[in-house]
Amino acid sequence: MEIEKSGAFLEKMWSCARLVCLYACRGVFSIGAKIISTTANFSLMVLVLLLSSCSQNKPTPEQLNIGRDKIYKGQLNIDADASLESIMKQQLEVFQYLNDSINIHVAYKHETEMLDDLINRKAGVLVLCRNLSKQEQDNLKTRDTLYVREVKIAYDAVALIGNLKFNDSKLDMNALKEYFDPANKSAVLPRMVFDDKGSSAVNYVLNLLGYNGQVSSRVSAVKSPLEVIDYVAGNDNAIGFIPFNFISDESEHRVKEIFKRIKVLSLRTKNQEAKEIRVSANQSDIVTGDYPLIRTIHTEMRYSFEDSNEWNFVNFLFKEKGQRIFLRAGLIPATMPQRDIEVNTDGLKRSN
Repeated sequence: MEIEKSGAFLEKMWSCARLVCLYACRGVFSIGAKIISTTANFSLMVLVLLLSSCSQNKPTPEQLNIGRDKIYKGQLNIDADASLESIMKQQLEVFQYLNDSINIHVAYKHETEMLDDLINRKAGVLVLCRNLSKQEQDNLKTRDTLYVREVKIAYDAVALIGNLKFNDSKLDMNALKEYFDPANKSAVLPRMVFDDKGSSAVNYVLNLLGYNGQVSSRVSAVKSPLEVIDYVAGNDNAIGFIPFNFISDESEHRVKEIFKRIKVLSLRTKNQEAKEIRVSANQSDIVTGDYPLIRTIHTEMRYSFEDSNEWNFVNFLFKEKGQRIFLRAGLIPATMPQRDIEVNTDGLKRSN
């Protein structure tokens, strides 16, 4: 906007200068030599002043590089868990619009790569599906005297999906544990399929079920959530494990088309009152804590007191704009955004 105003101002100044010269030339043919000299001198003086004023209003190279946000600019490198790509693209689209002076580079990676990038300063912010363990934080301090600032920003989950014909009436966490048992050789076991062998969902589910080593040969991985969806859609006896954020926005056309082919499986469990209930990956069961495969999304960055691009991005995710994006996408924000309700009392009569 400032550049457009400067261009318009310069054009007006040149127009004024041309008018002054025009009137000066007219005076040459209509009046005497003395007046001609005076008019010419006056025209020259006005032209010099106008050009000087225009040069002072010309935008500098620094001004040309300033976008909507005039405070934050420069480079911002982000590493995000590959399973969060769907929701992070939505967040970054809004953040980039509000901070168009910042050059953003985002990479979607596995957890181990991300921690190395933070140590080697290849990434200024990490977005993980868990918080760092005390041992991991201690290792960072030992290797690089790196103190981490950690912020919880939202709740996600690992969703179980299956063919539309899949019978999940007896499915619970104990059944899942049996399916992963390498000693279980039953021929009727469903095949368990993950979105990537290096996915954080694999580590999360195996740790939750108590497996740190070998698992059943019926557990496998493909290369993306879409491939998991394709697999279970074509197999009646398969369970897929995908990030909930990939299918959480049920208003999205892409997600509606997915649910024509597969369904989210439910689990039998007990609530806080020890009452048996059925739960699945959805906002309601995540916010109550009843769904057993909930993951917490955290940001990690070097601890600093500077007002940096990294802290600006983390602050955006944690505060109202970022939290509303999580909410609209079907996830659970770490801090629920406030809703302001205005009540129109016009026309209401006070009862006696």
